[in-house]
Amino acid sequence: MATTSLAPTRVPQLSRLQTIGIGAAVIGIVLLALGYFVVGADQFFRSYLFGFYFAMSFALASLGFLLLQHLTGGAWGVTVRRMLESGALAMPVMGLLFIPIVLATLPSTMGMLGLSHPLYEWANPAVVTLGSPTYDPGIAHKVPWLSPEFFTIRGVIYFVLWSSLALILRSWSIQQDRSGTVGEVMRARMRMLSGIGLALFMISITFASFDWTMSLDPHWFSSMYGVQYMVSSGLMMLAFLVLMFSQIQDTETFKAHVSIKPFHDISKLLLGFTVLWTYVTYMQYNIIWSGDVAEFTPWYVVRTHGGWLTVVPILMLFQFFLPFFLLLSRRSKQSVAKMAPIASLIIFMRVVDISWIVLPAFHENISQVSWMNYAALVGLAGIWLAVFAWNIQRAALLPLNDPNMEWLHVGGHH
Repeated sequence: MATTSLAPTRVPQLSRLQTIGIGAAVIGIVLLALGYFVVGADQFFRSYLFGFYFAMSFALASLGFLLLQHLTGGAWGVTVRRMLESGALAMPVMGLLFIPIVLATLPSTMGMLGLSHPLYEWANPAVVTLGSPTYDPGIAHKVPWLSPEFFTIRGVIYFVLWSSLALILRSWSIQQDRSGTVGEVMRARMRMLSGIGLALFMISITFASFDWTMSLDPHWFSSMYGVQYMVSSGLMMLAFLVLMFSQIQDTETFKAHVSIKPFHDISKLLLGFTVLWTYVTYMQYNIIWSGDVAEFTPWYVVRTHGGWLTVVPILMLFQFFLPFFLLLSRRSKQSVAKMAPIASLIIFMRVVDISWIVLPAFHENISQVSWMNYAALVGLAGIWLAVFAWNIQRAALLPLNDPNMEWLHVGGHH
């Protein structure tokens, strides 16, 4: 059974969401620009990186879940595919937003931007030049990977890959809508691409997290760092999908074709990712603590001094224990009204989590944290939200001719 309307989605909730995104983007970027002149260029680019890393979580998780849904064929994903496509389609825009980070990394543009030093310590020629008073052999040893030029090349590769996957899958999905019959051929094609794409995606997001924030502490590394970023991003995106359900559950399309079961599936995934985030976060700490290697422990030492230790119990309580016990209830997981506050809490705590991960590299004491960090976060996340809302209104809210639409009508899910 296929739905019949090919018309783009035009509902007030999505238009309002786009307006909110544009408003947040304007307010955040204006405040950030003001901070450039009031506080300085160094803090501007630090804050910009922080906001960019947060906003990229939405775009990357959208693409990751989209690839996973096409590969597994789960009916749960049919209801959110257009949301995932719309979030992933922001990749070209996010690629443009990556340019200021590249410029802040290149020593040749440092003076033009008003920086006293490059954004990353390893990008400073004095740190990696033998004979320099500030020469650091530990960082110099990593120059083949941590060089501004190779950093830029890798960034281009990441965004070309991610943008290509998002654009191709969206194009094929629209073709499936217009096929006039149940799109088995298009589904097989998208599944084949997603199998290859998911492998490349997981490798690339791992190295991107290494490049963008793990290298802020160039002496430190963790093989779990990329996994933690993937899981954290997935957790936040699932929470966002719950909030989207609360906005569009009353639309004619959803009322006609979607039962509560797909929403229940998303809620169960949210519970699973809450547990997975806790496991990955704890295991990274446990491996480093039990290894007791001087090269690894300073990352945690910095994050347990200067007031940063107070963040840890907050994360434990509000990012794991409270959501976990609330999500155990089947009745809660089937109620959009009950899930929306839980999802909002998870997104807010993701802001706290990423603050604890990234900001101690710039602020040894929590009292030194700049308001510009959160202006950048609001501004760049607002840009992603505006692009997301614009994209989702350009096509039908559900993939019309996907074979899994039958599961929605008969009430099944897997």
